[in-house]
Parts: sequence; structure tokens; C-alpha cells
Amino acid sequence: MMPTTLPPPNNATLRRTIQRQRAALPQALQAQLSQQAVHHLTTQRAFRNARHIALYLPVRGEADPRNVRKQALPHQRFYLPVLSPFKDGRLWFVRWDASTRFRLNRFRIPEPYPRYRNSRLASWLDLVIMPLVAFDHTGTRMGMGGGFYDRTFSFKRTRTTIKRPHLCGFAYNLQQVSHLARQSWDIPLDMVSSEQSFFQFGTSIY
Repeated sequence: MMPTTLPPPNNATLRRTIQRQRAALPQALQAQLSQQAVHHLTTQRAFRNARHIALYLPVRGEADPRNVRKQALPHQRFYLPVLSPFKDGRLWFVRWDASTRFRLNRFRIPEPYPRYRNSRLASWLDLVIMPLVAFDHTGTRMGMGGGFYDRTFSFKRTRTTIKRPHLCGFAYNLQQVSHLARQSWDIPLDMVSSEQSFFQFGTSIY
């Protein structure tokens, strides 16, 4: 599957176009492509060396990273994003294990109950596997437009000597575009895993 080749539309048009393409993939194909992307990711040192890993629950045809947990190493712990109860436009990350209880947030997306004792600060994660709508060859990410991930990881703009957490987009290859305009508030990705490739951006992350 080749990257999407599109003229440079505005963000809203591009977002809708890729969302339609993504949702049009048959469910069996979505599962197959997602598993291939899981394989690419879990063979990387960035995954094997990570102890605290954030995932997400896919909605509306997003690539599905949940099988990453099946490749878990004994030292690894997994977390899911939760909308901050303080309504500050940021995310908490709550431990995901057999005892986790879920609810629907205001976007109708399942999330764990935000129990503080089971949460971990964003800056204390090692690897964050993130959903996206589109990405380009520089690691610029287009999300859903809410800015939750950008606000949550805004500290990475100033913590230039500390690379963690590594931010990994998880996507189908059709979500790769030739260029996205990067805004001042955008937090770039360190890497992307798709069914065809594992992309690494910038300098070495190891």
C-alpha cells in the first residue's frame, strides 16, 4: 500500500479524506495491517528497552496497537490515555491490566477510570504509541484536532537533553502524506510504525 498522494488541501479536508479512506478498509484488512505494524514495532530496541508503555484503544477504523501487549516482556507495564479530570486539555495515563475498569469519556471513547494511584505522569513514560490521522517524512503528526497529545507532551520542546518518552505514531501506510505544515505547538513524532515500514525521524533515539 503506497503513501497517500494528495494535493495540499487545508487540514480539515485532508483529515476527512484520510478518515474516509481508513474507515473504508475492510475490518479483516484493518486487523491484518495492524498486526503487521505491531510486528515492525515490537522488533525495535525502542520497544524492547521500554518499561512503561502507553497504548490507545482504536476507534473509527484507527490502526489497532492492542496486540503489542501479546509481545510484552516481563519488565513491561502498559497504560491508556484518560482525559484529565481537571479539564485542562491534557491526558493522564492509567495502568491497564486485568483489573482495569472502563467507562466512556465525553467523546464516547472507552477509557479507564482515572484513579490517581494507578496513573503515571506523561514524563515518566518510556514509549507512547499514539493514534494519528496523517504523518509526513519529518515526523509531523496530524491528529483529530483537539491538541490533547500536543499539550500533554509540550515539555518535550524544552527537555532537549532528555529524549523520553519516545513518541511513536501507529498507522496504516495510506496515512503517510508528502508534507504537513508544522505549527509552533505541534510535538513531532520520534517514529512511526505502519504495516510496511518502521520510520525513525531525526537523530538516533537509543
